[in-house]
Amino acid sequence: MDASKSLSPTADKMVGRLVMGRRKMKFEKLLIKSVDDGLKDTFGETATEIIYKHLERNHSLKQEEIPKKLEVFIEALQKFLSSGATVVEGIVLEKLCSNLGIERPSEELLNFVDYVTKLKKTY
Repeated sequence: MDASKSLSPTADKMVGRLVMGRRKMKFEKLLIKSVDDGLKDTFGETATEIIYKHLERNHSLKQEEIPKKLEVFIEALQKFLSSGATVVEGIVLEKLCSNLGIERPSEELLNFVDYVTKLKKTY
């Protein structure tokens, strides 16, 4: 196919969805890694595993589901860690921004879910 010719509108949409799907998957993997790194840096390996088991057993939330169920993750973290959840959220956001190669957004009024949603849209 001649590179100078464009794809049909349908093919263009399919390629666009594929690219967006790959970005979304990469973002989700980076979010999972950021959560994992943040928990391990804060609590260590053993305590992180305990947190993951608690999330799965008490909130039906597996580690790989965190990007799709952010609200459930944060609510569970807040119930489990109480006021300590805010500290973990900040650490995870720092890790995520670092993994994305960007500076953390400066809006202090946004909560964790809003930050992640904003990052996901701009990524």
